[in-house]
Amino acid sequence: MKNLALPRIQEMNPYNPPLAGRREFSGILLDFNERTLPPSINVQKAIQNFLRSNKLQLYPEYGNLEKKISQFVGVRASQVMITNGSDQAIDLIFRTFTDVGDTVIIPTPSFPMFSQSAQIMGNKILRPLFKKEDLSFPLKEVLEMINDSVKLIVLCNPNNPTGTPIPIDSIEEIAKKAPNTILFVDEAYFDYSKVTTIPLIKKYPNIIVTRTLSKAFGLPSLRVGYIVASDVYISELLKVRGPYDVNMIAYSASLAAFDDIKAIKKYSNEIMSQSKPMVEEFFSKNDIIFYQSTANFLLYRPKVEEEAEILRKNGILVRPQDKTNIEGTLRLTIGTTEQMKRFIKVYQNAILNKNEKKKFAFIDRDGTLIFEPQDTFQIDSIEKLKILDGVTKGLKVLIKQGYELIMVTNQDGLGTSSFPQTDFEAPQNKMLSIFEENGIKFKKIFICPHMQSKKCGCRKPKIGLVKKFLRNNQLDKDNSFICGDRETDKMFAKNLSVKFVPMQTNGDFYKALKEGGITK
Repeated sequence: MKNLALPRIQEMNPYNPPLAGRREFSGILLDFNERTLPPSINVQKAIQNFLRSNKLQLYPEYGNLEKKISQFVGVRASQVMITNGSDQAIDLIFRTFTDVGDTVIIPTPSFPMFSQSAQIMGNKILRPLFKKEDLSFPLKEVLEMINDSVKLIVLCNPNNPTGTPIPIDSIEEIAKKAPNTILFVDEAYFDYSKVTTIPLIKKYPNIIVTRTLSKAFGLPSLRVGYIVASDVYISELLKVRGPYDVNMIAYSASLAAFDDIKAIKKYSNEIMSQSKPMVEEFFSKNDIIFYQSTANFLLYRPKVEEEAEILRKNGILVRPQDKTNIEGTLRLTIGTTEQMKRFIKVYQNAILNKNEKKKFAFIDRDGTLIFEPQDTFQIDSIEKLKILDGVTKGLKVLIKQGYELIMVTNQDGLGTSSFPQTDFEAPQNKMLSIFEENGIKFKKIFICPHMQSKKCGCRKPKIGLVKKFLRNNQLDKDNSFICGDRETDKMFAKNLSVKFVPMQTNGDFYKALKEGGITK
């Protein structure tokens, strides 16, 4: 078959972001700079109310939303045009103001849609590079490229994927030098940076600004963006945009979002004043190179080559970058403080501590640490609790020798009517408090609550209980061990490939450690 597409289209590569499987991913999505929480309940209600209105059969109209946006940004409604996401806004600007062979300046690396739109139009693209050492904006290079043949200059502020801010003074300097060139400023991350060029439009009418509701507003699925420009240029852009390009579900949700602007500001303030500084401090403390950003993301250089995959396996998606001057970097979206605490914990355990082997003492509970009655085999009250001989001394010695303590226990039917959770927790908590009074703390406590007949994957001697823990911690198999009084503990040690230290049921714990060669 003969390919009838335009030659310049045939030469292009499609923009294919790594979307496959993201919606089914059960972890934290920190790869696409999205809002990491759902939009407010008011937005959801607005969508439901529209669907109940039985007006799907009517064509869209946008006046109220454009008026709402104009009030939000501080311009006349005639200076605002809504679009099907900011991607459409980008396309419209290139189609309205450039033609085949026209020169455009796109500082690089930046959002791929700028170059895609320029290539579709057949533009000649000049690509001044963000400075490799700190990814700062190449103002000097841009100014030197400006001449009468340049029809459009793209300024992404802050820039994606670098996070680089462009000072307003620099934008004004470019506007002064290029009065007959469209200065296109993409402010997709304005709701985080709080820096805008819109006030300059009155003085420099060649400035056109785009924004999106896909970031802090949390509506990327609905595809809503908007353009702010002089009345004259909005009129020209309207000739190119279709009359019904934004759907009414997106329109209804957007109106509700602007009515709930306090919630959006609360979210963005948490990101910029709490979460982001926390991650920056963590990176600085651990000598992880990152770049200045005024957006809700950080570009950083990973510690290990396979870092993105390690994070993915631990429930976190980040975005690898391979563009000029940022090859081998990762882009990390900043989420809520709780989400970023999770990121820091995973990073610490799975990456920074990956090669740091640790000695672990995996210890059975009943019959090893505390007395186990041979009739019921369960301790279901504080009255039955008895810490065995040598336990306190033995645990203290292990801690002194650099072991981290891990308790692993099977508790048949825990949480059922035959063994209520409260009956277990009372003696368990008492035991732990006694240990803490003696300076003894367990790093982790793993409990299988299932009966043996359940044939679960977590009951000793199977290792399902500790699988995730072992992924996040490097086990020193030569020096770690398991101490217990049952055959299942011995088999558990074999499955973990560590030493087994046997102990007589309800015997002397310190004596068992000594006889097992753990203590001297």
